[in-house]
Amino acid sequence: MKLTLCELEEQLMGSSDLPNAADIEIAAVRIDSRLVKKGDVFFCIEGDNFDGHNFAQQALDAGAVAVVVSQFMPELAGRPTIMVRDTVQALGRVGAYWRMKSNARMIAVTGSAGKTTVKEMLAHVLSASGSVHKNFMNLNNQLGLPLSMLEATGEETYWVMELGISLPHDMGELGPIAQPDMAIVHNIGPAHLEGLGSLENVAVQKSSLFKYIRPEGKALCCKDHELLWSAANEITAPVPFSSQDENAQYYSTLLHTLPDGSGRFLLKAGDETTEVVLPTCGEHFAENSAAVTCAAHQLGMPLTEIAAQLATVELPKQRFHCHTHGEWTLIDDSYNANPLSMNRAIDTAKRIADERPLVLVLGDMLELGEEAGCAHCDLGEKIASVKPDATFYFGRHYAEVASKTNGSTLVPVNKPDEFLNGIHELGLSNAVVLFKGSRSCRMENYFHALSHEINGESGGNKA
Repeated sequence: MKLTLCELEEQLMGSSDLPNAADIEIAAVRIDSRLVKKGDVFFCIEGDNFDGHNFAQQALDAGAVAVVVSQFMPELAGRPTIMVRDTVQALGRVGAYWRMKSNARMIAVTGSAGKTTVKEMLAHVLSASGSVHKNFMNLNNQLGLPLSMLEATGEETYWVMELGISLPHDMGELGPIAQPDMAIVHNIGPAHLEGLGSLENVAVQKSSLFKYIRPEGKALCCKDHELLWSAANEITAPVPFSSQDENAQYYSTLLHTLPDGSGRFLLKAGDETTEVVLPTCGEHFAENSAAVTCAAHQLGMPLTEIAAQLATVELPKQRFHCHTHGEWTLIDDSYNANPLSMNRAIDTAKRIADERPLVLVLGDMLELGEEAGCAHCDLGEKIASVKPDATFYFGRHYAEVASKTNGSTLVPVNKPDEFLNGIHELGLSNAVVLFKGSRSCRMENYFHALSHEINGESGGNKA
């Protein structure tokens, strides 16, 4: 980031009052006072459990050249303070200003499941044709997006940013900050229904990203989701990609599952096709691969180069990461869960297991609002259809899941030790074990417990 304090003031207040502001270059923008160093600007953000205004003095003492506040703070009289109505909106305005100054091509990614994976895959592919900046993991909201953008030098070729929404107004706030040159909506599913209300509204809100594309920019949309495709076409004529229609301009499909859990995929761009091995055999990664192929090809990369880059991609942690421990395969997909991603993860774990035992370690799917009960009953039906050797379940929706498992072994657990005791009783030695649930369920704790047990790090070596 190369902004002066004068520029920041002018964006937030319309003028500059601080002494020598035009000569002060901001080192970084911070919202955590513990990270503030000399030359930074500190934005006082009010959260549910904290208020950044309580740390304004600490930030100034640490070397901040200014603090941005939304409260009158007489104790800071004589210190460099910028008063705004809303510090979150102010942060977004600064991010949007920095976006306007940069010559980087902004690619914005959104969807209900797999945003981070698509973003990471695309950033890796594009790194073969230019420098790339991306948001770290899923820092994709009204704080994470502008902070991620402000960390860029502005000299990069591409910015690849994911945008996450959970409420109807979210995209209307994120879109003007991102101002994408290319926008990708790669799927929709029943996620964040507590805030968005219905799958139809998810489609409307996700596709509304296309309203904020810069002139001459491109909209890319998966045509496999009927509601999404219809909503997108109400706004623009998007470039289609698919994992179901082999006649689509951009297409990908899983060809073979390999013994280590990886998969061989077909990629298509126009009249060209090629094959590539990816570090998972999930059919939903065909959707991700089609999105990435479409975006990179539209940005000028040849298909052969796209495939070569995809062959070396590494998946983000806790996003269907397969770990092999002897004859065990542990799948850490614990970062989050909604009905779309849960079904896809279970199907893929079943495919990897093949004739080996399959164990599911699942947690609640949250933020589903009135649909939560039905969604967890559907999960029970999914478990019944897959017929795993056992399912261990953590969360308050156990009863709904259990009501539809049709006799399939479903064991409630409240902590990792209970799960370990249960899996010991199964007497397995070569199982495939999937760990998945919403973020607050912390299903990675169950993954780590079994991983440590198998590796002998907790006194055992048996599982």
